[in-house]
This record gives sequence, structure tokens and C-alpha cells, in this order.
Amino acid sequence: MKFLLDLLFRIFQLFTEPYFLVFLAVVSIALLKRKNKRKNLRTGILILAVLMIIFIGNGFLGKLTSGYLQKSYVNTSNTKDTSSQSAVIVVLGGGVIDFDNTETLHTMSYSRIVKAYQLYNQYKKNNQPCKILISGKGRGHKSEAELFSENFKSMGVSDSDLIREDKSMNTYENAKYSSKIIKQMAPSSVYLVTSGFHMKRSVSLFQTFGLNPVPQASDFIDTEITIFPNSYNAAFTFVMLKEVLGIWQVQLYNSLGMNG
Repeated sequence: MKFLLDLLFRIFQLFTEPYFLVFLAVVSIALLKRKNKRKNLRTGILILAVLMIIFIGNGFLGKLTSGYLQKSYVNTSNTKDTSSQSAVIVVLGGGVIDFDNTETLHTMSYSRIVKAYQLYNQYKKNNQPCKILISGKGRGHKSEAELFSENFKSMGVSDSDLIREDKSMNTYENAKYSSKIIKQMAPSSVYLVTSGFHMKRSVSLFQTFGLNPVPQASDFIDTEITIFPNSYNAAFTFVMLKEVLGIWQVQLYNSLGMNG
């Protein structure tokens, strides 16, 4: 059942990709023409595909999606309660890039490092205990957790304050494995650091595993309203639409008792 639903959601994700829509429209028109179907139907499919691409590429859909995903976390990213006795800052990995045979963190990972360090530093200034839990294995030879650790240590974070969760391959596993570690530590506060567009789904998954972390969005993305569609808007809209589908997937699985 879960396998079939996973497959179904992966198929849905394709329909948020402009290039796939173009491909689908071309194939549909070609098949209809080959079977001598009505010209009006072929024209309608072409117009529909073009309108969808424009809607995705001109930034309007991206604006709506950006607000839905991120608006709730703009102010919370500046809200920190360092009066608690102890804290754990969970930082989710943002991917590993293999560039010229050198593994390095994805660009968005660095904003997460900065946000986590700022919060960690506030606790340390008040002489309060604080740990940074880095969650992510990635698909390279080095785990995201290890690459994050190297950056944190270069910024002066003690190795004893770093916890590496290097088994998770996706956000679901981030929440699953990190929650086990955190429950054993029983901190006063748990903060969750990730990108704004990724926060809503991440918080939902951590809540699924019995935690209620304080969201700390490290960065935000948005589109620009343009007359003509462009690849910038299309790319970020695609990323955000995938997140919306991911949220719906989490909600559906929770309602069916398939998470946890």
C-alpha cells in the first residue's frame, strides 16, 4: 500500500515540472494526430500546456506557494528563548555536491550552518548547555553530518557539542532517527533549523515522531512576477510545488497511520 502511494506521489511530482508538461503535450498531440483525432482536441491540449508553463514560469504560482510554505516562519526565525536550561539544535542536511572529485555541501546548507551557529552562540554566551544535532547521510562518500561538523568546528564549536546522525537519507528519516536521539537526551528546548520552504513538512514529520521543535528558518526563497516565463521562476516553483505535495503526503500517511 505504502509503496503504491509513494509511486503515485512521485508521478504527481512530474506534473509540476515544465519540461515534462511540454513532453507530455508533444506526445499527446503526436498520438492524436496519428490516430486522426479532432484538431480541436490537439489545439486544446497545446493551449493548456502552454498556459500551465506560463503560470509556473511567470512567478505567480510561485508567489502563492511561497507564502503558503514560508509565511508562518518569517517571524519565528528571529524568536529564540535562551532562558531554557538546555537545548538541542537540529540541523537538517541540504545535500552534498561532488564538484571536480571534491565533495562539498550544497549552497543552501551554509545558511543552515550560520543560523544554527548564531543560536548556539547565544546559549554559550549565557553559559548554558547546548548541543547541535546534524542530521543527514547524503549520497556521497562523506556524510552530510560529517561535512557539517567540519564547518562547525572551523567556526569554534566544540566537537563534544556536536552530535552526528548519519543514517538518514530523506526528511522522514531525519525526523525518525533524530527524534530517538533527542528523546534520550530530554532537553528543555528543541530547535529545528532548515530552509523556509522545507520547514512546514519538516516540523510536521518531527511532530509525527512526538517532538514539537521551535522552527528556525535559515533562508527563504521566492519568485518574481514577470511578463514572460523564465527558468528562475520555473525552477523555484517546481521546488516549492514538490514540497506542497510532500506535505499532503505526510498528512495522508498520518491519517492512514502509515507514518511513525
